[in-house]
Amino acid sequence: MSLYQNTLVAIDPCADSDDLIRKAIAITDEKAHITLIHVMEIMCALPTAPYAPVVIDTSQIESQVKAAAVNHLKDLIAKHQLTEGSYQILSGSTAAEIKKHAEEQQSDAIVIGSHGRHGFGLLLGSTSSGVIHGCGCDVLVVRLKT
Repeated sequence: MSLYQNTLVAIDPCADSDDLIRKAIAITDEKAHITLIHVMEIMCALPTAPYAPVVIDTSQIESQVKAAAVNHLKDLIAKHQLTEGSYQILSGSTAAEIKKHAEEQQSDAIVIGSHGRHGFGLLLGSTSSGVIHGCGCDVLVVRLKT
């Protein structure tokens, strides 16, 4: 089996990402490119039961979350000696954005973690399942430690 040349690693800042990155390094040619990606899901309304949801300006929260994600990705890049600046922060539906970015960057592999906690997620995970279905490249799903 030949090693991958352009691998995308989907990072969840709430999980231990070291295993994902180690797996990506193991399946990617040493002269190839590994990109870390984090997708921020945008929330525009907060439930305030028993009242109607309240729409709030989330721009300040989003910029704080983005700054924390950037710092986390930069730390991972330094720790695993990846190419500096090889990360992307996107906003939107996680599975859709991962697939879209992989297609745009012509990635030949995606490495993604799975918590596998509930329902069909017990087998795979909702985000990893969403990435696999309709993806144009290979996907390696790594069981995350809880």
